[in-house]
Amino acid sequence: MQNKNPLNIILLGISGSGKGTQAKFLCQRYGLEYIGTGDLLRTFAKKDNPASRKLKKDLSEGKLAPTWLPFYLWMDKLVEVDEKKGILFDGSPRKIHEAELLDEVLDWYDRKNIKVILIDVSEKEVFKRLINRRTCQSCKKSAYVSQNQGDSICEYCGGVMHTRPEDNPDAIKKRIEWFKKEVSQVIDFYKKKGMLIKVNGDQPKEKVFEDIINAIEKNDNDKNTR
Repeated sequence: MQNKNPLNIILLGISGSGKGTQAKFLCQRYGLEYIGTGDLLRTFAKKDNPASRKLKKDLSEGKLAPTWLPFYLWMDKLVEVDEKKGILFDGSPRKIHEAELLDEVLDWYDRKNIKVILIDVSEKEVFKRLINRRTCQSCKKSAYVSQNQGDSICEYCGGVMHTRPEDNPDAIKKRIEWFKKEVSQVIDFYKKKGMLIKVNGDQPKEKVFEDIINAIEKNDNDKNTR
């Protein structure tokens, strides 16, 4: 979708909330450019340099990448996006000063049509999903397996499914605590600005997507009637 006022979506949610799945649905529906912080960081971590090796170690321990690194990676991608094409940000902003900086960046690019969507999922559901998440070594697609099941075969390409280093119990607990401490401030920031759209992420992915679309369209209709 290319127009003078392209849709820009900031997708918030804890790891395991289903952001990646909803991001794909939304990008397909609205023709958005995908800027996923997690994917960018994982790709960077596979490189062979001091920064990438340290990042790989940090991610396996459930630590966050330093603020400058995600911004460097997605800003490098953002400069190439057509100004008439919408963007979906997945995984940023993570901290309040990142939200403020992203606001400044979008304002500079004159991107005014912004929707901030929070996929709200319970801690219990998040832990269950992440501990049972596997990623294909070949096609990189993710799937959830039965509890305590080890590596399995990818239903898409036949590759080996394995557990991400950052999906161990200790790392998951750290990410949950970090989300409650840091991202909650970002959520409040957008809520106070009247930009936040919250949907129930404990539902099946199809219902979550339906709720997101309905909320976006309702939000647009409300603005048009003011």
